[in-house]
Amino acid sequence: MDQIFGPGNSILAYVLVLAVYAGLFVSVSPRMDLGFRRSFWVLYVVWAFGIFIGNYLFYLMGIMSFLPWLNNFIHAFIWIGICLGFMYAASYKRPLWEQLVLFAIFSFVVKVTENKVLGTWEFGRFFFIEGNLAYIIGWSLVDALYPIGSAVVLMIASRFIQGLVVPKLNLTQST
Repeated sequence: MDQIFGPGNSILAYVLVLAVYAGLFVSVSPRMDLGFRRSFWVLYVVWAFGIFIGNYLFYLMGIMSFLPWLNNFIHAFIWIGICLGFMYAASYKRPLWEQLVLFAIFSFVVKVTENKVLGTWEFGRFFFIEGNLAYIIGWSLVDALYPIGSAVVLMIASRFIQGLVVPKLNLTQST
């Protein structure tokens, strides 16, 4: 069961993590234009499956700690797929710098929560920078790139799927 839940973790611990996800989700006033729904689902599939598989591959490569399967699942499919997807749908028209800051801060809160509640995200370095805090901050900054990656994903997918919203990466002003 340690491979699924993590050592010493219970369903209650996961409920607490999901409550933090829910609080962050509600705090961004998630709303989605009808025209963005198809784009949301494309991003959901790409990010949720990609992150779920990527987290495990990064663990095998020795650059990430092991995320117990349930943690990896809720992190990829609920946090990244749903919560960050809605956050992007609500923020993609804002200046890119604001999006990057928002995604970095929210990702940091989630990783610290998962670290303190589930004991995950405990690796001792982020690439060549030593320390668990560097690891958590480093991966939070990687998550901050979600808006850039999403714009690229939607640009590529729009060649094959009709009706996608392809945001511009605007550095200074809303579009």
